[in-house]
Amino acid sequence: MLKNKITLLKLFGFNVRIDSSWIIILFLVIWSLAEGFFPARFTELDEQTYWMMAIAGAMGLFASIIIHEFSHAFIARKYGLKIQNITLFVFGGVAEMKDEPQNPKVEFLMAIAGPIASLLLSVLFSTLHTVGDATGLPIPIIGVLGYLGTINMLLAIFNMLPAFPTDGGRILRSFLWWKKKDIRWATQMASRISLFFAVSIIFIGFVNMIASNVIGGLWWILIGSFLFSAANASYHSLLIKQSFSGKSVRHFMNPSPVTVPYGITLKELVDTYLSHYPHKMYPVTKEDSIVGMITIADIKAVPQEGRTQYTAGGVMHPKNTNNSVSIDTAVNDALVKMNATGASRLLVTENSKAVGIITLKDLLEFIALKMELED
Repeated sequence: MLKNKITLLKLFGFNVRIDSSWIIILFLVIWSLAEGFFPARFTELDEQTYWMMAIAGAMGLFASIIIHEFSHAFIARKYGLKIQNITLFVFGGVAEMKDEPQNPKVEFLMAIAGPIASLLLSVLFSTLHTVGDATGLPIPIIGVLGYLGTINMLLAIFNMLPAFPTDGGRILRSFLWWKKKDIRWATQMASRISLFFAVSIIFIGFVNMIASNVIGGLWWILIGSFLFSAANASYHSLLIKQSFSGKSVRHFMNPSPVTVPYGITLKELVDTYLSHYPHKMYPVTKEDSIVGMITIADIKAVPQEGRTQYTAGGVMHPKNTNNSVSIDTAVNDALVKMNATGASRLLVTENSKAVGIITLKDLLEFIALKMELED
């Protein structure tokens, strides 16, 4: 989740992005509105009108979710939490926080802001629907306003479910955190409750599908699957952040990685290094200094018959801000860069000179050992 993102716009200092999953969900929303929701309530309209209403309703839902997430982001900014991106994905969105809230009060205020925003939007659209009905607005407009009033109420209710990481789950975690003074325990408990809700929702989905309510059942199953995945991911994310809190890259880097010479041919690199050191990336050295990196993908891009003519230095990626981090960079920041760039290895620099390498594999092995030791 949240890896394939498309930036739509920048508003109030926040980047508004969509996850690739939202494109699929947007299509499902439009289809279910055009083929199910609106025809069932307004039988006298033609098919083209249903699809126009569906598109308008989906766009209204899109805007409503952005407003919902902005309410979280504004509260976070007020209390000093860094949020640069708001990403829309399956069944909603997320204001991406760099750090966890500093105390249960901030967690509660941030969480409750979203449902309040959705509730206010529901009241607004429901009022417009009532006024429009009384003043004789066209039926398609009244239908869309009624849908937006209903869907925002459902968003408020859904987000208040005590299923982490929904807003209700975060409110639950804030209470447990306040009670036990332990955010890790609170997150674990909130995640376990979320798993129960997720399994129950998936079961409801299958029951609906067996009862021939295929569209409704599919939605329940997708929602339950999302909650199941998100609950586990949120807890593991917290464990990782806590495990690396206060630690910099220098604590985990390899100061003596396997390197390849600048002038070695790609054929020699494959024949000499791959069988003994099967890595996906190798730092490239020139005059005893690391000057860049070469990946398996770089080698693969050169036809086999041409690998005797190209050298590692000729196809390598020079050291730059995308493939390197400073030795004093926080590990959590390095993980954010790995996630953003898709790189599993980064060069480590000190005073503009590469002094080592840090790998995702080493960091994950540390986490696994730490969790095993604590268990």
